Amino acid sequence: MTARTRIRPVLAGAALLLAGASVLPAGSALAGEAPASAVAGCSVNGRPVTGAAVTGTEGFDEIDCLHGVPAGVVVAGGGGVDVITVHGGNAGTVDGGGGADMIEISGGNSGIVTGGDGGDLVDLIGDADANSGTVSGGPGDDVLFLRAEDIAGTGVVTGDTGSDVCLFDPDPSGLRDCEVMV
Repeated sequence: MTARTRIRPVLAGAALLLAGASVLPAGSALAGEAPASAVAGCSVNGRPVTGAAVTGTEGFDEIDCLHGVPAGVVVAGGGGVDVITVHGGNAGTVDGGGGADMIEISGGNSGIVTGGDGGDLVDLIGDADANSGTVSGGPGDDVLFLRAEDIAGTGVVTGDTGSDVCLFDPDPSGLRDCEVMV
């Protein structure tokens, strides 16, 4: 028996072990282990980032979360101008941070969305899921845009401090802290 023949079964066994380990879904726990905390799969400036905290830099950032933001996860743009896009809904926290940010959420919001300091654009794209969370422009002159499906929920929408414009389709009653409502 050659050395090569003895190594093949060991390598094959190791490959099966590794393949079996990768079949477990992300966040699943083995018997007796505590479940993993919530994680998001996003990209920051084109680089994949997973975890309970997805953070941009102090400069311009593009943050994309293609499969939503689960409860317990914080997506923070940091300083500078940031573009944050969330598909699949937000149940966690999305914070643009300082600077003029653009935040777009589709798939509903049951978490917290804030533009942070600066003049921000926050856009909830309407679909079957309504807003039951909190949407805030943060300090600064902000624009909040919500469709009829988004405002049908029980959530809170506030411009916060600054001269804020809230664009609603259609115009609901009971919303406050928007200096201009269109």
